[in-house]
Amino acid sequence: MQQPSAPPALTVVIYLAAFALVLFRMSRPQRISVTRLWVAPALLVFVGIWVIYAEQSLAPSPTSYIVVATLLGIALGVPLGFLRGAHTPVQATPDPNVMLLGSALVPALIYVSAFAVRLLLHFVFPIGSVAGTVVGDGILVFAIAFLAVSYFAIYQKFVALEK
Repeated sequence: MQQPSAPPALTVVIYLAAFALVLFRMSRPQRISVTRLWVAPALLVFVGIWVIYAEQSLAPSPTSYIVVATLLGIALGVPLGFLRGAHTPVQATPDPNVMLLGSALVPALIYVSAFAVRLLLHFVFPIGSVAGTVVGDGILVFAIAFLAVSYFAIYQKFVALEK
């Protein structure tokens, strides 16, 4: 029996709204606590693993393909994440464990583009397609690695400022 799903137009509208929010927030300087710095990557890792698991339980792909896609996503996400973290302005604030992050529009575009490409893959490839699933999972892992590593690099810059 086919599972009901949201109409494609509604899905696109939801994604566009989420993308616009991410781009808006990351295009302006933000005050962020050290704790909040780690919440976003932790949630994204959890959601990413859950999405990959859910998709694999519906339409399994060969494990070796998923491993290769995951490793490629990490291999691309880690250096770009360090690059993003290195180029994000970080300032200490008078409040302990709170920093001011400069705007990061280009990294936000990279991050949003990874999710947009994954969404487009679901429209191009049929549901359950091994190619669409594996490439989409690799892109999702790329976005997760990019965000987590960039926040780690930002944290390192903040710690250096606090000394």
